Amino acid sequence: MKSKKEKLSPQAERTKQHIKEAFVELINKKGFSHVSVTDIVQKAQYNRATFYLYYSDKPHLAEELRGEMFEQIKRTSTERYEPGADILTNAMDADSFELVSFVYDNRAFFNLYLLEDTIPGLNGELARAIFEMLEERFRLTAIGDHDINSTSFKLYMAHGTAGLLLDWAKTGYEKSPIEITGTLIAIFRSFASGFRVN
Repeated sequence: MKSKKEKLSPQAERTKQHIKEAFVELINKKGFSHVSVTDIVQKAQYNRATFYLYYSDKPHLAEELRGEMFEQIKRTSTERYEPGADILTNAMDADSFELVSFVYDNRAFFNLYLLEDTIPGLNGELARAIFEMLEERFRLTAIGDHDINSTSFKLYMAHGTAGLLLDWAKTGYEKSPIEITGTLIAIFRSFASGFRVN
């Protein structure tokens, strides 16, 4: 098994990506508990030896996928903003919530949040990732005399945002990413005049 610090070749990264995509598709179809390593390698069109080159078992694959998506959710939410810049909520536009586009582009993975038989520990991860991102990177400027930088308020924001995104998934992504972004911006503007990304 490769160590986390060892850089994989582009081909190895593609192989791992194909395995993960097959895994996600199978969970959506059969449920996590009914997916076997054999199912995964057949779907991805590799052999078991290739799977075991990168993963010790199905839980190892699941944990890596969860961890990568958790970090990408956090990173996607902040990477468009220059650290230290003050952003006014009135200046936000359709590109301001890149997390919405990320969810849309990775619908197969985010649909896993809706399943009863899903990756163990996945439920609650979206809200936790959003909360950690808010807590670690965002300093909000309130409208009025309110403490919107408290842990409690950021938890509230994280769970509200995650709930809205998961409700969007439940509807089959009926609304466009632009419409969902507009809704999030309108909510954000109701209590914050701006923010700074650390």
